Amino acid sequence: MPDVVAVDLGGTNIRAARVDAAGKVLGRDKISTLAEEGMGAVVKRMADLVNRVRGPETVAIGIGTPGTPDPDTGVMKSRAVNIPDSQGFPLCPELKKITGLTAGADNDGNLAALGEYWLGAARGEHIVLLFTLGTGIGGACVIDGLVYHGHSNLGTEFGHVTIDLNGRKCPCGCVGCLEQYASAAAVGRDAREALAKGGKDAQASLLWKLCSGDPQKADAKMVCDAARDGDAFASRLLDTGCDYLAAGVGSLMNAFNPSCVILGGGMALAGDVVLGRVRKRLDAGRAYAPIARDAKLVAATLGDDAGLIGAARFAFQKAGVRV
Repeated sequence: MPDVVAVDLGGTNIRAARVDAAGKVLGRDKISTLAEEGMGAVVKRMADLVNRVRGPETVAIGIGTPGTPDPDTGVMKSRAVNIPDSQGFPLCPELKKITGLTAGADNDGNLAALGEYWLGAARGEHIVLLFTLGTGIGGACVIDGLVYHGHSNLGTEFGHVTIDLNGRKCPCGCVGCLEQYASAAAVGRDAREALAKGGKDAQASLLWKLCSGDPQKADAKMVCDAARDGDAFASRLLDTGCDYLAAGVGSLMNAFNPSCVILGGGMALAGDVVLGRVRKRLDAGRAYAPIARDAKLVAATLGDDAGLIGAARFAFQKAGVRV
């Protein structure tokens, strides 16, 4: 049975796993990225890692990377975070030159969605949207097992959908972006601002206790934990964040008419305290009713391995192996 090597290129570590056509991980390893040495050195280290992990039946390499690689050529169209000279670098051609294996690369968020489609929360679904709720909000779409990239491979920037015409300025240059209101970072920021204003409600809340009375220590996890325990102050904060999130999710559901929407990232780990709120708002009119009714809303299930599993699936596609 053929297998592939899936690679996750991170700012700190490079992880690799050998995966067979059934999605079983046959072996794995990791090394430090050492991004400061430059992209050329990073790729040589990646090739050494691939050669350590590969087996006699390995047919291809799939790479998940921050930034935007061209999925056809494997050349980096935009810079991978923390690797300053990566833009324009021929990632896949260089890796193929060293290892002799066919290589393909895609954005790590896209491959996380592909992994969830193949073996995770969206297994067997038709059209899948993934929202990753972390420092920002990442987005991805998989249609019948293929990642949707958009005209110039920059599609599915879900976190930068405008939900407030006169809202907060986003680092992307736009105004009122979804991630400024509904990401884990945004919920934590709103909690710190609300607690800093003080008042009896704030100081009597469970959230105040969780942050030890220091508003600057509050984060989204504390908000979710307190809301789960019925704390009214935290519940109001989370309600607001989920109102915004449902507005963004619902708008994109109306555009894509998905069969499944996945919430991933740190805030999704809170489970139904977030998913339940978003589902309630979608059903109450944040999405067109027939579309909302027909779409599942689920939490991601593959965790840190989603990108590796997706990279493996992508590698099999590159090698022309049906899985």
